[in-house]
Order: sequence, then C-alpha cells, then structure tokens
Amino acid sequence: MASNAFGKTQHSRVAVCYLARGAEPGWEEAIGRFMGSLQRHAAGCEFNLHVIFKGFPSAAEREGAMSLFASVQHNAIFTDDKSFDIGAYAEAATQIAEQKVCFLNTNSEILCGDWLVKLVSHLDRPGVGLVGATGSYESLRDSDPRFPKFPNMHIRSNAFMIDRDVFATIAGQFTFTDKLDAFLFESGPNSMTRQIRSRGLEVLVVGRNGQGYPPRSWPRSDTFRQGGQANLLIGDNQTRHFDTLPLAEQRALGRWTWGRFLPGSGGWPLRYVSRLRELFR
Repeated sequence: MASNAFGKTQHSRVAVCYLARGAEPGWEEAIGRFMGSLQRHAAGCEFNLHVIFKGFPSAAEREGAMSLFASVQHNAIFTDDKSFDIGAYAEAATQIAEQKVCFLNTNSEILCGDWLVKLVSHLDRPGVGLVGATGSYESLRDSDPRFPKFPNMHIRSNAFMIDRDVFATIAGQFTFTDKLDAFLFESGPNSMTRQIRSRGLEVLVVGRNGQGYPPRSWPRSDTFRQGGQANLLIGDNQTRHFDTLPLAEQRALGRWTWGRFLPGSGGWPLRYVSRLRELFR
C-alpha cells in the first residue's frame, strides 16, 4: 500500500535528500512547490527525509526555510554554497546511513503517486546502477571540447537515485569550483552515467508509468522534452519551462536534445537556431 512514510523509521534503507538552496531565485516558492507535491503524492515505500540547507544569505532566511519543513519529520544537513548541488550531495552522503539515496534539487516537483517505489524497484534490479527521472542526449562539446560528442547519453542530475557508496566514490573524483565542474559530473567524459556504465551496470530513466527505459529508449519515453512530457515522474524548472513554450519551439528544443533519434524528427528549421541558442545560453 502506498504511503508517505517519510521519516517513519530510523532503519529505512532509503533516503530522500532534498536540496533547499537559499541562493536559488524564488526559493520559497520552490520549496513550497516541492513540499506540496511531497504531501500530495504517496511515495509507496518508507524513507527518511534529509533536507540539505545551503546558500542562505542570513540566519533569519535559513530559519524561515527550515520552518517550511516543520510539518514533516526530517533530518537537517547544513553545507556552504561553494560546491554547487553535486558538492552538497557529496557532503550529505557522508552524513547519512541509508544505502540507497534519491537526490532531488531545489526545483523538483513530484508528479505522481508511488514515485519513490518506482525508482527503488528499478535500482533494486540486478545489474542496474543508476536511475533517474530524466535523461538527455545533449552535448556541451561546442562550449568545451572535453565533452563527448552527440549523442551524449546521461542521466540528468535534477532527480536521480543511486547507491550511496557508489555515488561517494564517483563524486569524490571531482572538485566543484564552478558550474562547468557540475556539468562535467553530469555529462562529461567521466560522468556519473559513464562511470556506472563502465562498471557493466545499466542506467534507466523511470517514467510515471513505472517502466524503466534504457538509454536507447529515452527519446520515446514521453519524459524529458518529448511526448508532451506526459510520462514525467518528477518535474523541475526546465521541464516546466518546456511546457510553457509554443509547440514549434517545443519541437525545436526536442530536436536539440534528442536530434535524429526523436521519433518523427526531420531537418532543423533554420529559423529556430537563434532561439535554441538563447534557450541554452
């Protein structure tokens, strides 16, 4: 039976780590959106909630953020704002006991019931090492030649689940001094996804329908920037932005993300190239 059993037991093997970042524009709205979705949608399994507080310009604002979580049992973790989201996750991973960890960024919004058990059930499968709510084929090679060429398959770090020790080992190979370091962790030549696959393990995008999709099926999963995003398990600011775009721009952005692998994709409409560059600036 599905339940929102956050913080129910100290012996839960599953952790949910939510990043409450005070430097994020509109953080109060973002936290409120996340909390509303957490309380609306049953997780489907027990878990312990850890909230990572970072980047608040004053103690008063941090206290205000902490008050937004008063209605749920949770463990507070405090980090500085110098190491971006992934650096905060790495620090939090050293302070939690659970073996399986779902990391959610500030703009995360849960979109359906049984969301956590859907992730857990796939991560528990033999041979699976990483699951996430969204994946992408995008490459930042035009900005930095170190990034792999398109298609550069990677799980987006907005919402993902992994073994704690495996994550700590991978994240420990990086220093997060600027945004590029975070991008390299997510989609660089030694990315989290590539390291998991190099171990002979699968990476899967998990949809709202509970199915796990291997990388070759991501462009047909109705999740990130395709299919009306109707199968999204967990949304974020980028998926919400996509929903606001005119249909023509959605299609162009979908081609940017998935290229020739997107079902029904044709040539690139030249009139959208400048718009695409604006979206990724």
